[in-house]
Amino acid sequence: MATSKQQIEREIVRILCGVRQTTGERRTILLRDLAEQMVDLREHYLTPSGDPDWTGRTGVYRYAVRELYGQAGYSPEERKAIQTATRYHVGNLVRARVPQEAAEALGLERTTPKDRNRLRSRRDRDELRELLAEARELLAAQTKTTGSAHSNSTSAH
Repeated sequence: MATSKQQIEREIVRILCGVRQTTGERRTILLRDLAEQMVDLREHYLTPSGDPDWTGRTGVYRYAVRELYGQAGYSPEERKAIQTATRYHVGNLVRARVPQEAAEALGLERTTPKDRNRLRSRRDRDELRELLAEARELLAAQTKTTGSAHSNSTSAH
């Protein structure tokens, strides 16, 4: 916790203001920066057991975040959209920062959203390959059957 809570909060508001005014790659960079600051902020909010609020579930943390979005002029709908856009990055950062035992105690899957996306893509590609192979086999079988029927009908004439 080298950075003070107030410094992190100021940086969050600054980033939120910047997100509103930019698009494309620059916006993505700002959203990643925002996610990093949000994870840093969680270290300043403790759970009842005295651990940092890595999951962002304490009421005090959630209230503080709502206030920061309010300071940056965001409506509740805009806040939800930005939180959705940063959730992926926050998940990756939390899993990278939280020790294995703490992650397990929090019920966090060890795989990051990035890893899960990669696995899902691989599964989808494998499934698609299987479907294509089946389609080719069916097409070959149909062509063979149709070809045999066609040659039988032409030889009958």
